[in-house]
Amino acid sequence: MTTHDLTRTPPRLLRRARLTFLIVAVVVPIVITAVALLVLIAWLPGLPEQVATHWGVNGADGFGPPSTFIWLLIGVGLVLPLLMAITTLASVGAHWGGAARLMGALAAGMAVFAAVMCLGSLAMQRDLTDPSDVPGIGGIMALCFAALVVVSAVAWIVQPRVRAEQGRTLEPRHSVAVAKGERVVWVGTTSMPRGPLVFLVLVQLGLVALAAFMLIAGVEGAWIVVLVVIFVAFALLATSSFRVRVTPEGFAARSLLGWPRIRIPLAEVESARAVEISPFGEFGGWGWRISVDGRTGIVMRRGSAIEVSRRDRRPFIATIDGAEEAAALLQAYVDDARTPGAKPDQTREAKP
Repeated sequence: MTTHDLTRTPPRLLRRARLTFLIVAVVVPIVITAVALLVLIAWLPGLPEQVATHWGVNGADGFGPPSTFIWLLIGVGLVLPLLMAITTLASVGAHWGGAARLMGALAAGMAVFAAVMCLGSLAMQRDLTDPSDVPGIGGIMALCFAALVVVSAVAWIVQPRVRAEQGRTLEPRHSVAVAKGERVVWVGTTSMPRGPLVFLVLVQLGLVALAAFMLIAGVEGAWIVVLVVIFVAFALLATSSFRVRVTPEGFAARSLLGWPRIRIPLAEVESARAVEISPFGEFGGWGWRISVDGRTGIVMRRGSAIEVSRRDRRPFIATIDGAEEAAALLQAYVDDARTPGAKPDQTREAKP
């Protein structure tokens, strides 16, 4: 007799979740965009040759042909949701959960956001002879975001709730033991994969070049781009690599920049184990993440991770090579703390 593994998502529920995801993330954006596109095309003959296409603090400051909104509608309302759907399906795999459900809801919301924005922007210009007389767009944008929230919430509700399938527990590749009177320290580094890191560095260099050009050319608002460059540089340095330590005092991890950091004293550790992690399926992406089920962690890649279960708090995850030995060592200290004995006084260091 075959028994079902309760840690895995039931196949029927998984099929229903994927089908509903395809409806809200693909079918709904196609339908909304198609309807909005038909309305927009029907309005074109009655619109002036030039319409307002951009609004600043003081009102409309950019103008162009009405067809601009056709490409904006297709790009934001259809292409972006489809890219979100494809990325989700390719990244999640069998680890379907709240992250995939959220991406489906946002895809539907982006479609209605684009439709309301494009149609609303043109609707208030249909009877104008001078596009510079167009009123502010604040009300339209408020309506856009309201539509985004409402449609995303409905799309979230109609999708079934699926708890992400937990990765299998990994066993140490070799035994880890702490002799009486011995102090063992495990140290490891987890870093962003080379491909994404190179891509982010290239993006940062592009932002630096753009900021330099805008400053030299005296473009208004160049300081905003400079602030973005500084923020992105700090975020990249702070989240690209982390140092992880397991000591008799507990678990600690910190960025090589020094922040962010976390320290979990041994007294707060309930248990430790090594698991396999699906970054997108379980955490919705990479970096310092918070999952839908409340777990937090340093998620740099797919693969092995140490999971530290904490008393009265959600577990903390850190993907790293050698997670099996790190978890076994931390668990050994937890077990030893529950059994009174002599304090360790001899130190040795273990690395993955």
